[in-house]
Amino acid sequence: MNIIPLLMIFLFFAVMLFIIRKNLGVRSFEDYATANRSFGFFALTFSVLATWIVGAMYTAWAGMAITYGYTALYCAAYAIITMIVMYYLAPKTYIWGAKYGIKTQSELLGFRYQSKTVRMLTGIWGIVFTIPWLIVEIVTQGYVFAYATGGLISQFWGMVIGIIVVAVFVSLGGMRSVITANVFQGLILIFGGTALMIYFVYKYFGGFASGFEMVVNEYPEMLTYPGPGWNPPTPYWTSIVILSGIGGFLWPWAYNKLFASDSIRTIKISALLAPIIYVIFFSIFVFTAIFIHSYDETLADVQGAFLWIASESGPIALGILGVVIMASSVGTVSGILQAISTTVSRDIAQVIKRNISDKKAVNIARISVVFISLISLLFGTADLGLMVFLALFTYDGITLLFPVVILGLFWKRANKEGAIIGLIAGTALSMFLRFFNPNFIDSWGWQPGVYGLILSFIIMIVAGYMKKPSVFAEKLWEDTEDTYTQNVSEPSSNPKSAIL
Repeated sequence: MNIIPLLMIFLFFAVMLFIIRKNLGVRSFEDYATANRSFGFFALTFSVLATWIVGAMYTAWAGMAITYGYTALYCAAYAIITMIVMYYLAPKTYIWGAKYGIKTQSELLGFRYQSKTVRMLTGIWGIVFTIPWLIVEIVTQGYVFAYATGGLISQFWGMVIGIIVVAVFVSLGGMRSVITANVFQGLILIFGGTALMIYFVYKYFGGFASGFEMVVNEYPEMLTYPGPGWNPPTPYWTSIVILSGIGGFLWPWAYNKLFASDSIRTIKISALLAPIIYVIFFSIFVFTAIFIHSYDETLADVQGAFLWIASESGPIALGILGVVIMASSVGTVSGILQAISTTVSRDIAQVIKRNISDKKAVNIARISVVFISLISLLFGTADLGLMVFLALFTYDGITLLFPVVILGLFWKRANKEGAIIGLIAGTALSMFLRFFNPNFIDSWGWQPGVYGLILSFIIMIVAGYMKKPSVFAEKLWEDTEDTYTQNVSEPSSNPKSAIL
């Protein structure tokens, strides 16, 4: 075993913890949840990138790209949709968040619909459909430790080490530690990852031009949809682009970061910059994976292919890739743990029992970090198969928040009855189609989440026209319609702004 890769990974952890050391020990829940709304566009941009670019990209999405080729570029396509969704939803989200002291996605929705049920349901939905991502990321961390150490540290103990490090700084530092670490992680994964992939391309294939020439001559099916050995209808690709594009911004661990920004301008700049950087980075990743398809060794273990080619390049290259993957994974895991713990404390515990003190709210969030980490670690020991499909499944559920969010933010007639029934019915239909998989799903190609999304929209629109807009909605629109060009920074003293 060469110890260099392991030392490089531990050095990454040490530097990261050193950078965020001053952010540990937050005392107020506001700081834990939103970092007191203090981050600018540079921090928000790289925090979003550290959230979007998951460590599982080098295992789950590597497997997809190496197996099917061009199809994996759906991620670049959906990033554009995510950018549009973020750009237009963010302003009102920020305004309501700052004006009324809102700290989470679920609190925002509960406030808009004036419903504890909406608040708790959306919080639970966010937790349930986020945990599979957490599991995939923990497994990826274990995989990296096992590969980098030649099996000296098993996958299980690698998972344990990774989750302990993240759980410590998330529970002690909250959102401020998460975003500060995300900037460091984002810089490493973007610049280090890009440089390493370009190095692979030139070392093994003589550059991008010669690499594509080789693929065109020997593996042309890798440049076509849907790729070799797979033949879903075209709507399959279209539907995963739509669902992923919409869902990419609705994850609580992405959405909640809006509440940590210092202005609407910051959010809009980040909404433009992050997807552009992501598309360039991910395209280089997919091109590299397509070239790597030419090696028999990578086809034998597609989810470990990038680690294999890095190990063939020497211990330094393997160490750099290990650090890049760990930076990507830690960025995602930290965001997920912070979002789930905030939701448990703010949108479940404090709704059930309103008089929870600020100190106790922070402690509940910290205990939640530990509990969720242990649960995810337990499930991470199961056989997950080709992990990309587990991740894609989660979009069937999280996208059902889209009608509740967009209609709630932009349509005064949207009401809590429609939101509750639409969310439950749409998710039930989506999950039924996913697990029972009737023939038309495979033959038509449209994924279950699309049908659930359509049903949810129909229910919410019908319910909206069955009642007049509430007095609260009318007043809310009057209060906020003139503030879109302003940077609202002080929470309102409105008693309805806190916990319903």
